[in-house]
Amino acid sequence: MPVGTPDLSHCQPFSNETNCCIINSTNIVDFKLPDKPPETLRVRPAAHLVDKEYILKYANATKLMKSLPFNHPWNFIQQANVHCAYCDGIYNQSNFPNMTLEVHGSWLFFPWHRMYLHFHEKILGKLIGDENFTLPFWNWDSAEGMEIPSMYTDANSSLFDNTRWKNHKPPNILNYGFLDGRSNNNMTRQIEANLRVMYRIMVSGAKTTELFLGGPYRAGDDESSSAGSVEIEAHSYIHLWTGDDMSSFTTSARDAIFYAHHSNIDRMWELWKGLPGGKRSSYNDTDWLDSAFLFWDENLQLVRIRVRDVVDTKMLGYVYQEVPIQWLSTPPKVRDGEEMSSAFSLVELPVMLDSAVNINVELPERKMESMEEVLVVDGIEFDARVHVVFDVYVGGSGTSRKGFAGRFDHVPVKKWKKGAIGSLLVRKRLVLGLTDLVEELRLERGGRVVVTLVPRSDRGVMKVKVGGIRVQLSTKVAFGCL
Repeated sequence: MPVGTPDLSHCQPFSNETNCCIINSTNIVDFKLPDKPPETLRVRPAAHLVDKEYILKYANATKLMKSLPFNHPWNFIQQANVHCAYCDGIYNQSNFPNMTLEVHGSWLFFPWHRMYLHFHEKILGKLIGDENFTLPFWNWDSAEGMEIPSMYTDANSSLFDNTRWKNHKPPNILNYGFLDGRSNNNMTRQIEANLRVMYRIMVSGAKTTELFLGGPYRAGDDESSSAGSVEIEAHSYIHLWTGDDMSSFTTSARDAIFYAHHSNIDRMWELWKGLPGGKRSSYNDTDWLDSAFLFWDENLQLVRIRVRDVVDTKMLGYVYQEVPIQWLSTPPKVRDGEEMSSAFSLVELPVMLDSAVNINVELPERKMESMEEVLVVDGIEFDARVHVVFDVYVGGSGTSRKGFAGRFDHVPVKKWKKGAIGSLLVRKRLVLGLTDLVEELRLERGGRVVVTLVPRSDRGVMKVKVGGIRVQLSTKVAFGCL
């Protein structure tokens, strides 16, 4: 069953700090796509390449949005509240009053954020009388775009957010490619490491639809599905790297750079579908296609929109500026993996991950080339208000040389739900593509491998429980795909 639109009249506001209930209306209309794409498509530009005229236009649109009355659906904080509402569990699923609604960590992540950006962009254009206005994308997957774009650094601009971390201002660049948990001061190496991560999360670690888009999340499900490769790594890291507002789903959309960040996430979906070397397609499951949500549009209508309405950006009237894709020629150096201490404890699961541990895992025989080996880390339990991040390495049982398989990185929430006592316990799953790693490390199929989990946290004690780990085989293109 697809996830249905929430009942906006039944909101569970936070008892303190934030009330991000969406403004309700009894008049709900269905979103309608045109019969065909417009003859002229709008182009979303790379943020570091725009001119002064564009910056002034965008800043003026955001200023007008921020000046609207607080109870207006277009008000900037009300727009930010939409993200908070859908991402912090303040609404329950329709027909499932005991199950909260969450659009992160599953196959809803990409399409929901595409909807969100679409309406935000249209409202900005309406405010300045420019129906061709487009949001920029933060081109953080290229060497030239890895620092905060200059349009967001002017303290007198409506695009500025004073909660951004001071030590990450330009010329400092993103460092989502680090493997040792510390910043790399060599900028050339840092850029190369970032590009290698992009290759892994877009190509070698994203060979199935589930690995890239995330796992199924249907009506009545809890929040224990799996996030896609881009969401769980680069997406999360950049939120946390940018600033205090951006470091929590509760407040992240209060920083205008959020929309440029997610515009590039949306661009990743388009790039992934067009990559060479095999069929990469979105789901063709009606539970995905018919999942529906509510947004205020540029005509002040509360609109019901479904995933099937947003699978094609051209039907929504936009494409992305073409820029060089540097990471396509920068695959990971798997054989140059890290030496991991053999002193790490060899443990049985479940385990509290308060230090690095080794786990023996069976690597099944792969009888068909069409199968992808997938590592599944199950039963990841932790308090949702805590930043949780750990790295995953895989290697042979007789060597300390490990290959980096991926990272689990959770963006915390800043909330205390009404009536909640103790922690806000959540249960998640991590799914990582392994085949390229298995082949590069020449691991023996049908034998056993050692999976090493290494907690990385600079925000106090990280209490996280891991319930199970296994390697399973999956079709390289998930069944039921377009």
